Amino acid sequence: MKRLIDLMIAVAMIVTVNACSKTDSGKKAETSPEVPATEMESTVTHAHLAVSGSCEMCKERIESAAKAVKGVANAEWDSEEQQLHLNFDTAETSLEAIGKTLARAGHDTGLDKASDDVYDALSGCCKYRE
Repeated sequence: MKRLIDLMIAVAMIVTVNACSKTDSGKKAETSPEVPATEMESTVTHAHLAVSGSCEMCKERIESAAKAVKGVANAEWDSEEQQLHLNFDTAETSLEAIGKTLARAGHDTGLDKASDDVYDALSGCCKYRE
């Protein structure tokens, strides 16, 4: 008889714990804030920017300068096409801001031209202007 009572108490405890956990998870779902669809939409975009350069040092400088801009997630320069492939957050930066940064690093872009002083300070192998 004592075993039967112990068994019934154990079953009652399991049922109670199970019922409580279902109620708690239901409450969490009801009280968790829903994020509107507009806030979940990505502001990351992909773009190409013409950037002049000539060597591996240029590639490293171009990619590093672009990635240093807040909001740039990825930057890869193609030396044959003279194109920089970018992924960036339009809420944090713009193609124009990235172009200005690259010009300050010594590289002409489709949007901005590097100053002669900065261009002249580049290594000889990095000279791309004719």
